[in-house]
Amino acid sequence: MDTIPDIPSSFEFAACGLVTTETNGMICRANATFCKWLGFDVSELIGKKRIQDLFTVGGRFFHHTHWAPLLQMQGSVAEVQMELIGRDGKALPMLINAIRQKHGDKHFDQLAFFVATDRKNYERELLHARKHAESSLASLRETKKELQESRDLLSVAIQSARMGVWSENLNSGHVWWSQELEQLTGFTAEAFGSTSEAFYHLIHADDRLSVVAEIQNAIQLKSDYSVQFRLQHATGNWLTMEGRGHAAYSEAGEALSVFGIVIDISERKQTEEKLRDLNLQLSISDRRKDEFLATLAHELRNPLAPVRNVLEIMRVKEAKDPFVQWSRSIIERHVLQMTHLVDDLMEASRISQGRLELRKQHINLADIIQHAVEASHALMKESRHIFSVENPAEPLIIDADSTRVIQIISNLLTNAVKYTPEGGTISLKAFQDGEDAVICVADSGIGIPPEQLSNIFNMFSQLTPALERSQGGLGIGLSLVRGLVELHGGTIVARSEGDGRGSEFTVRLPIATSSMETTQPFENKVDAVTSAKRILVVDDNIDAADSLALLLGMSGHVTRTANDGTTGFTLAEEFSPDVMLLDIGLPDINGYEVARRIRGQAWGKKIFLIAATGWGQDKDKQLAKDAGFDNHLTKPIDFQELDVVLQKI
Repeated sequence: MDTIPDIPSSFEFAACGLVTTETNGMICRANATFCKWLGFDVSELIGKKRIQDLFTVGGRFFHHTHWAPLLQMQGSVAEVQMELIGRDGKALPMLINAIRQKHGDKHFDQLAFFVATDRKNYERELLHARKHAESSLASLRETKKELQESRDLLSVAIQSARMGVWSENLNSGHVWWSQELEQLTGFTAEAFGSTSEAFYHLIHADDRLSVVAEIQNAIQLKSDYSVQFRLQHATGNWLTMEGRGHAAYSEAGEALSVFGIVIDISERKQTEEKLRDLNLQLSISDRRKDEFLATLAHELRNPLAPVRNVLEIMRVKEAKDPFVQWSRSIIERHVLQMTHLVDDLMEASRISQGRLELRKQHINLADIIQHAVEASHALMKESRHIFSVENPAEPLIIDADSTRVIQIISNLLTNAVKYTPEGGTISLKAFQDGEDAVICVADSGIGIPPEQLSNIFNMFSQLTPALERSQGGLGIGLSLVRGLVELHGGTIVARSEGDGRGSEFTVRLPIATSSMETTQPFENKVDAVTSAKRILVVDDNIDAADSLALLLGMSGHVTRTANDGTTGFTLAEEFSPDVMLLDIGLPDINGYEVARRIRGQAWGKKIFLIAATGWGQDKDKQLAKDAGFDNHLTKPIDFQELDVVLQKI
């Protein structure tokens, strides 16, 4: 950890909490006041926690999306109110100011914390004193001395809060305002004659009527008023002000005068505007990222489609040549890896935006483990790992999405295989602990340095040794696992004793509480025999269209192909297919338009339309449904999945 300059001992006992962090939030120094407020020993913070680790979940999100970018952009953040979690787990409201400074060739963030409860008490005392001063004005002669003393006490606080006080005598039209208001505006009362007309003339013409109307309404209702407006500075610039106050009345109920405070909120408004602009930029950037990922997935899936079709053809032909079998096995593994990478990218994006839905059912964890191990067995066998599985002693029933839980376990096993040298050990254990089903995946691999444990689940996070030794990947597997675990209401923890000493990932999922019937994952109740059908394949990728048609023909179907939307529509009328596999991105008219035109014809209403496309997001599936498609399959198409769909028609 970088060292920071020596700080005087007065730092320790300041009236506010003082903290110095690195730009990534790692705490370098914290004074005794801050540690006392949160109940931590200084040794528990320095070099062990980032300041955002002490925030609530909402606070961490605000830090990531607003605070950190703003601090990077302008070098300081002022008057941010957030809750910090103390050692006892209780939330303590804090008011925070931060500034970024450079020492030598390093940058550090200096943070000052004030307990917000004290600020609230102070504000209440301030309002109480103001009301007391206002009531005293009714008998100005008798309370002049007391008013002066109160004003002196308030002056420092008012100046620091960029506030000013004013009053208007409703009978004479005379306006008085405080020295603090003079300092804010650069005007003196004598500069404009102390008249209500001159005073209101300083308010922006577009805001003047609303201010007057708000005050008049408050007088009639005998209530407080609150209004925002622009007030002119002596330089000609406009200050954004917030005005609050009320009227004083005679015993007969006649309004005698209006009293008010004005607060300069120009800086706050500027900050809000910057935050809005920054939020807009982040939103645009996030949208572009999603569009890029969707386009990337589409472009990667398209060339994978014919490759996967040819692999399936090779499987059907059952070539006995060992070299052909070996070649097909290698290509198949890498096609599957590419497909998984694309799927992981899209699913991680959907989880981050809260758009991934679970299809929960009661399932036996042992069945899920079996499917996950089968999915990872080939990779472990290739790396000659010593693998052991310990299933739960009794059936463990969880209410979960079986596909996603298999994905969780498979990703953890794949991660262990990647980072465990050849001949190393990998173990998978599942057991019950209280109300939780626990899944542990441990390995004897390269391990995780202690300083990296807190980052291991971040998107695109990879350790340097992992980059050198792994079999590839984008660093999204563990981020995806954590997202899926949390969607199920569970937790995941990573442990390691350091470099070269292996790692262990522990997943906890809640055990099902109701007695719903247990469902077998991927239960197939469809007859295995598929009747021959007339199938039209429309795809601008000639290799993809021809290979899929050949594969379907080998399964007993009668097929035709087309490579653009217009030809596909014409051929559909001539060929009268039972099924159309229709690509979306076609060179003339897109697949949605082809589907709509077919559904508009009497002969096209009974055709079973399948969207076969590289666009696989939820919105793409909805667009296909709206256009008249009966099903949606994402490239590269799993022929077994397609066969199941054809069996149901």
